[in-house]
Amino acid sequence: MKCAEIHPNLAAFALGGLEPEEAAEVRRHLASCPGCQKELEEIETVRHSLEAAPPPAAPPVYLKDEILSHVRAEGLSRIREESKESSSSVERGSSAAPGFNRFKNLRIILPSVAAAAVVGIVALGITFGFMREDAPVATIQLVPTPDEAAGLKGYWGVAEIRPQPSGNQQVELKLNNFEEPKPNSYYELWFVSGERRISAGSFTSVGQGETKVLLNVPPEARNYHTLLITEEHMDNDTAPSQEVALKGEMP
Repeated sequence: MKCAEIHPNLAAFALGGLEPEEAAEVRRHLASCPGCQKELEEIETVRHSLEAAPPPAAPPVYLKDEILSHVRAEGLSRIREESKESSSSVERGSSAAPGFNRFKNLRIILPSVAAAAVVGIVALGITFGFMREDAPVATIQLVPTPDEAAGLKGYWGVAEIRPQPSGNQQVELKLNNFEEPKPNSYYELWFVSGERRISAGSFTSVGQGETKVLLNVPPEARNYHTLLITEEHMDNDTAPSQEVALKGEMP
């Protein structure tokens, strides 16, 4: 097969949309054609980028229908053009049968059209995935204790909680101008209910500027409505520190 016949099928080949015989023909051509190999590498790069993107959100049904309708119309238009060219060739004395030419054109056009539809819908879904950011279940203001507040200037802090498919809750901390922990110390976030505590993890801060931290807490913390950030010391025993720096309550 020539490059002109291979090019329309490369996208479908990369997506696994060709019949086994067609895929074998493409592979045979690629083995000896650096130009088509390079084009396939570019298509594969795009495909891998799409796979690495955030999980796609389902776009509105009407947009999918519009894409498919456009692709079908484009495919039919190309088929008609190819059919006219085949008929003209026969009238000029070409030895190829019109039926064969039309079948060959369909084999080239349809996989390419199908690949375009798949890539278009996948890309649209990923675009909606970027646009859709799950709102936090709760945004909790983290207030410094009186002792901690005395040394803070320009401080503000929140914890945004989002559920995860695993059942855990993701906690995103955003702390502005929150002082760094003392030497050999670190901060720990706790979910608290009465005397019971569940740790969401430890972290440090940047001091001046905004500190952003992602932590996770197990599902059983859902009924713990108080958040504490304590300063823990590395030489302490396993008991949680009572040095509370920040506190927040579930709304």
